[in-house]
Amino acid sequence: MMVDADPCLAQALRDPSSSAIAGDVDEFIAAACRHRVLLLLGWRLRELSGLDRWPAAFVDGFLHAERQAIAVDCVRHNELAMVLAELAAAHARVLLFKGAAVAYTHYPAPHVRVRADTDLLIAFSDLAPFERVMSRLAYTRPPENSGSLVSYQNHYQKTDGYGVTHAFDVHWKISNLQSLAERLLVAELWDRRVSIPALGPGAFTVDTASALLLALIHRAGHHPGSKNLLWLYDFHVLASGLSSGQQDHVVDVALDRGLARIAADGLSVARDCFGGVALDGLIATLQAMRWRDDHVPAIEERLTQAAVLRLDLEALPNWRTRGRLIREHLLPPAGYMRTRYGVRSNALLPGLYLWRVLHGMPKWFRHQKAD
Repeated sequence: MMVDADPCLAQALRDPSSSAIAGDVDEFIAAACRHRVLLLLGWRLRELSGLDRWPAAFVDGFLHAERQAIAVDCVRHNELAMVLAELAAAHARVLLFKGAAVAYTHYPAPHVRVRADTDLLIAFSDLAPFERVMSRLAYTRPPENSGSLVSYQNHYQKTDGYGVTHAFDVHWKISNLQSLAERLLVAELWDRRVSIPALGPGAFTVDTASALLLALIHRAGHHPGSKNLLWLYDFHVLASGLSSGQQDHVVDVALDRGLARIAADGLSVARDCFGGVALDGLIATLQAMRWRDDHVPAIEERLTQAAVLRLDLEALPNWRTRGRLIREHLLPPAGYMRTRYGVRSNALLPGLYLWRVLHGMPKWFRHQKAD
């Protein structure tokens, strides 16, 4: 009989000392890689002196992945520390957040918390010095749509002499979803910043309470209904690290900013996977409160791009800004179109805009893939 590897994997992370692989080992390893928790589970097993009791195929897979991850992480650590130091010297106020930040603050070693890029939060007014620093450090931006409403983030990347790719995702609002973009502001998060000593004196991140709220918002806004175990484990470790005062702050902000439903849902899913007194307490407190209508998309839905656009239009204050958002989606900047389609002449742009609309229309009505 086929055994679903995901619940077995969640149980193994929850209690490694009493768990064993049920079913096919290769399927279990594939699930751990899909959820990006192979390194985390292997680390926890070794920490509890239980790794040698697991199948050799699992141990070999973990150790191979760990050796690769440590080597790459050493290179990325040095690059990240250097970038943050250069940004601090340029007086760009930058906050490390999401996966890279949690990796340094709440995981036993940074490489254990797998991530594809480094997310930074910055005040829009500091974007110009940020751009100058990244350009001087040989980072380039891939072609991407831009505008005042269509996106609140830019991407930067380079591949170094070791063949390691360094990718930064810089945000000046916490979400591209209009209904969530200003639930937490960069200025207030900067005021609650904490240092990351391992990355040098210019390295800062958000405090633990804000990190938890941002993680919950990210899941709800960009991966609604996700059961990805790495993200849920983030909720678990962040909530477990809260002081009583920080728990109160999470509840107060969630209620004040219309985030209570998002918080209760995400924490409930994490609690079902990993347990935890801290999660029980937060969930109980949130559920005891009266929630106001927060106009946030239903958590269980996997939204189409068309549905996301509808929610964005509903969240904007007037038809002028709604029209601007639609225009930015339909008519990206000419420079983006030339780069995207590899042309130099503006004479071709009308046809390319028409092709973009007709060719791209079907994907606007496809549901997001499960993650």
